[in-house]
Amino acid sequence: MKKIMLQAIKERKLQLFFLIYILLVIPLVSPIAQNVPARYLIANIFVNAGLLAVLFLLFFFMTSKTEKVIASLLLFITLVPGVIFLAYLLFAHVLLFEDSIISLFETNPEESKEFVAYYLSPWVLLGVGIYAVIPIILICKMKRTKRLSVWKHKYLFLGCMTILFFSLSIERIAKSIYFVNFYRIFFEYKMRTAIEDKAIKERQTVPFAVTTTNSELKTIIVIIGESETRHHMSLYGYNRPTNPLLSKESDLLVYKDVISPQVHTIPVIRSVMSFADKKNPDYIITRPSLFELFNRAGYETYFISNQPFGGNYRTSYDNLLEQAQHIKNLSLRKKPDEVILEPLKKILTQPLVRSQLIVIHLIGSHMAYEFRYPVAFNVFNHRKDGKVKSGAPYLTDGAKTTIDRYDNTVLYNDSILAEAIELLKKRENPLLVYFSDHGEEVYDYRDFAGHAYEKITTPMCEIPFLVWIPDNYRRSRGDLCFDINRPYSTDDFIYSLSDLAGLRYDGYDDSRSLFSYTFKERERLVGDLSYESVIELTNRLAASSGHLHTGQ
Repeated sequence: MKKIMLQAIKERKLQLFFLIYILLVIPLVSPIAQNVPARYLIANIFVNAGLLAVLFLLFFFMTSKTEKVIASLLLFITLVPGVIFLAYLLFAHVLLFEDSIISLFETNPEESKEFVAYYLSPWVLLGVGIYAVIPIILICKMKRTKRLSVWKHKYLFLGCMTILFFSLSIERIAKSIYFVNFYRIFFEYKMRTAIEDKAIKERQTVPFAVTTTNSELKTIIVIIGESETRHHMSLYGYNRPTNPLLSKESDLLVYKDVISPQVHTIPVIRSVMSFADKKNPDYIITRPSLFELFNRAGYETYFISNQPFGGNYRTSYDNLLEQAQHIKNLSLRKKPDEVILEPLKKILTQPLVRSQLIVIHLIGSHMAYEFRYPVAFNVFNHRKDGKVKSGAPYLTDGAKTTIDRYDNTVLYNDSILAEAIELLKKRENPLLVYFSDHGEEVYDYRDFAGHAYEKITTPMCEIPFLVWIPDNYRRSRGDLCFDINRPYSTDDFIYSLSDLAGLRYDGYDDSRSLFSYTFKERERLVGDLSYESVIELTNRLAASSGHLHTGQ
């Protein structure tokens, strides 16, 4: 038996190299990831090595033709996840987690092109290209081999098949196999989205009482920014004048301690637009969404977006946004955010017959920054103003130029918000709420610009939260408390907006409204991490880099 096995191994050297390549390259490269503990990496290597051994033994029972077919099938199912995981390991030094993988499924072609153009260097593309070509060569060069009899070695065959079955069916083990985990997440995401779509459609006919405690006709605008961290806003102390217009608004309340519940758009918007939270994800199905509440309260509801949604690029929050009575998708124009002002002006010049809720989703400070503002807002230049100073080796001239461009997006966003406020001033009982979906790290502590849960720092989740409400209207709303120092997460936004509008319904919790006198501070989470642990991670990174900051 031993002699037979040794001979089989000798004959199948290329098959062994192939399996090592597609199963172990990613786990063996994973130690360069900065976001996972060593024990997790060791467990991954151990599980994938075990799978390799089982598959290699099963190759002994195949004909040469079957070996090539199975190898080609393995290459087909591992190549896409392998390329994605390897690319992220090479350029970002992270191992992707579930939310980031789901974000990839929902990324449209335009975002993908910008991402590739900004992040992927020729060296990364070369590495990925080589990774994809080598297993094809190995398959082509596989030689004819003799196969073992299944009947003569039935216990070995059955043992291998049993181990393979349990490896793929036990979730804890399957999660350690990168491509199995990739497809598991994909199919769960597709099933979840289908279930949510069906449930949301069906509940439109189910009675759900929403009453209002404040009967005044009012216009509420909610503007959701993109990737804007408060660390680059002069309203929050940044050393560049990135908010020259908003800083002049006397009726603007600047909330000091607000965070996002994640650092990716999709999970944040799902949270903001529904009752779903970490403890109760099923609330996205069992309870009404934000637009549904306001529809039932008699509001005229609008959704204006300069971010892609619907159509061929459906995301898992589209079903929440599509509940608005009037929808305007401006993303196809591929223009900066001023395109939202024309439809907003049209709405605000119409007679106010019913109270209005207008939700606007900006493209904001989305990567790549230079595409997010007109030429007139190309204002900041580190060579002239000397505002970007640091001895950090990663703060090259190119990095400082990126900071300039990011600050230009913040400046432009300031003008959009200021114009929206000017339009709103013509209404009676108006108010506007602005916050960003999440923040952005822009060379704050290392050679990195962007947002990724796997590399999380406080600039990625510490967001602006602004409320514009005229003083006379604010004084008339004695039922509301405007304490700008409250610690808050936009995870509870649906309760807070309900409170501003005076909506009451089954499931409303006054203690979770930022504007309630009975507000209670809750534990704040960013993904699975507590906000305190994010601060700790950031402080640790800051200490290792000498806290070399870009200008605050």
